[in-house]
Amino acid sequence: MIATSELKDKSIQGIEWLARGSYIAKGILYGTISLFTFEFALGSRGADPNREEVLHQLMDNTLGQILLCLMVLALAGHTLWRIVEIWNDPYEKGWGPWGILYRMNYLLSGITYAGLGYTALRLLTGQGSGPDAKKLWVTRLLQIDGGDWLIISVGVIFLLWAGLQAYKGLSGKVYKSLELPQESNQYLCSFLRFCSLAGFLTVAATLCITGWYLIKGALEKDPDWVRSTDDLLKAMEHLPGGWGVQLVAALGFLLMSLFMLAMARWFPLKAVD
Repeated sequence: MIATSELKDKSIQGIEWLARGSYIAKGILYGTISLFTFEFALGSRGADPNREEVLHQLMDNTLGQILLCLMVLALAGHTLWRIVEIWNDPYEKGWGPWGILYRMNYLLSGITYAGLGYTALRLLTGQGSGPDAKKLWVTRLLQIDGGDWLIISVGVIFLLWAGLQAYKGLSGKVYKSLELPQESNQYLCSFLRFCSLAGFLTVAATLCITGWYLIKGALEKDPDWVRSTDDLLKAMEHLPGGWGVQLVAALGFLLMSLFMLAMARWFPLKAVD
């Protein structure tokens, strides 16, 4: 019985450490997207600014492939941790409207990074990243009765997810949960608070626009309306002062990257209450 309890404790601790590693992986992803976006805004037409392209770039050398292996492990840990969060409710969100919204956030986060981990695994095993998954399932759903309403429902969920990310940034709820050292100076605290605000708002804007285009694609019955992150960032250049908007987005992703690294170090991860 004691051995079983110890094994369970070690398993939970392992999940928590994998989840912590996943924040480092997310920091790398957001940081690299930021770099690609900066380059695009300044006139370079190199790699597309999205998470899948980051994985492709890592395959170019041995060190990158090793890092990709670690990211697969970390992203798998992140997905497992999200499942545990949904089941165990370690942060005691409850089953009210807010609790359900947070569980939806955990589920979408788990699905998103599980898909990214799967893409990384396909690259490592030489299978390629495959077709554009979002456009593929939208195309298939549009071919069945009621499929357009299902896509609209997913778009609405993305809008709700965006709202939750915006709430995290504006309220400072995630920042306030960081277990920063007592001796942390005011400048570090203020900087991390700003990273949280700008980072979550940038992610919220991306999710919001993605959700809107899903709804638009369903209403128009045209999967070409579905947009990925790089499509959205590239489209910004057609706005007034477009390169400036792209630079702001790049800065937002960079600050989100730094905040993810801060979460890897100071966020109180737990798989049980």
